[in-house]
Amino acid sequence: MSSNNIHLIDTPNKLESVCQTLSLCGENDFVSVDTEFTRVKSFFPGLNLIQLCIRQDTYLIDTMAKLDIEPFFKAFTALKATVLFYSAREDLEILAYKSRVMGLKRLLPQKCVDIQLLLAFLNLSYSQGLQSALSDYLKIELPKDQTRSDWEMRPLTDAQIDYAANDVLYLEQLYREIMKNCKKDDPRYAWFETAMLDFAEESCAMPKAEDTYKAVSGAGCLNIKALNVLRELCSYRYNYAVEHDEALNRVITGKALCPLARMNSVSEKSLIKANMKFGAIRAHGKMIVEWHEKARKVKTDESIAFAYDYFACNRDFEKPYKRLRHILRTVAKEQGIAEQIICNKQNCNDYFYKMYYKQTPDLMKGWYKECVGHIDYDSLFAE
Repeated sequence: MSSNNIHLIDTPNKLESVCQTLSLCGENDFVSVDTEFTRVKSFFPGLNLIQLCIRQDTYLIDTMAKLDIEPFFKAFTALKATVLFYSAREDLEILAYKSRVMGLKRLLPQKCVDIQLLLAFLNLSYSQGLQSALSDYLKIELPKDQTRSDWEMRPLTDAQIDYAANDVLYLEQLYREIMKNCKKDDPRYAWFETAMLDFAEESCAMPKAEDTYKAVSGAGCLNIKALNVLRELCSYRYNYAVEHDEALNRVITGKALCPLARMNSVSEKSLIKANMKFGAIRAHGKMIVEWHEKARKVKTDESIAFAYDYFACNRDFEKPYKRLRHILRTVAKEQGIAEQIICNKQNCNDYFYKMYYKQTPDLMKGWYKECVGHIDYDSLFAE
């Protein structure tokens, strides 16, 4: 890439110019976006760099410089242009988080496109990396030497700048090439657009502390008492992580939650038996022992909601799960969509969970309903 097309944005005047450029983008324009961030030790991601590409010009916004970036987020979230990402989940989460902190009404632009997800809806690939996609569709080979680069380091090196710019430079070209595989009346693109709206909405959501236990892997195998303990531990962990901006797994690693919930009592020495990490025991061991003691004393709620994987852990649902997966795999093949988009653990768990609680599963709503059609719940249990 020519360095003439790369603009490092590290002063208020330069940022104002970018905001003006964004304000001139209309519905027929494309804005390609990526972010570099740090989230090893903290609960909230530390945004280090925002990369934009507009009409072949790339803008690297140095969020670690002394800039008031609120004007950028106001202009960005107001965009009517199509905003292109590649593997967007973490980018959407961090951008939405920053918008929320600033108190903005809109957290993300109106039309976001995750090209990686689009590839899956068109059954071209699933979870393919950007470098691989560029190689396959545009015959462009990008270096991977800065994948694990330290994006908190300043000044940025020339290699970092080129790498960051390349992450957005080719997205519009890649999108246009991929769309050659999609006719105007292709229902898969309409489904993708609806899925993207749901995807963006999920990225903006913050869970309730008291509900976080439901998503713990293996929680569905716990008895009622242990599940109550788990709910308390997860709530303590989540609230502490948010308040102290510490990564959840640095407080209690996910693999330790269910073993801790099963234990009748714990001490700092016995925490290791629950797969607790040594660093977490040193930093938080005493506090976790206190949490566990309090959690065990809480009156057991016999009507506590099951964990999301409860039915996957229940032998009575083994055959129904297999039948549902078979139906979803068949639908994916018939509709020409990557199997993982429809037939995945989350959708299967959600289906049986919502049916049990007399709610409408995702598979029976929106684009899923149009794509999958009717699923006869009773037939899943037929002998």
